[in-house]
Amino acid sequence: MLNMIEGEVRFQEALEKGRTLTKTYRTYPYRILQASVMLRGIDYGFSDKEGMFFRTTIQTDAQLVSPYEVRVNVTYGFRSREFDKRTDATIQYTLLLQQVYSP
Repeated sequence: MLNMIEGEVRFQEALEKGRTLTKTYRTYPYRILQASVMLRGIDYGFSDKEGMFFRTTIQTDAQLVSPYEVRVNVTYGFRSREFDKRTDATIQYTLLLQQVYSP
């Protein structure tokens, strides 16, 4: 069985380096055979006084914690020369799970 879960993480505005947020999904009684995560979209913002040149780093990763649990990690960083820009972002993703019923 293929299961698709749509999710999102919200990075609050802060002055710090790139950050990682994690969400965990538990699927009992469906055992996970394979997990993959796809980036669906991003909504980000910055002020005009901080400049028009920027670089954004976004990474998504799905890790199997157990046969019934998967962890999604989303890393986000926004910078000009260093990760030093105040930003906020909503990063959307789709988690794809190949599962079997296994109580």
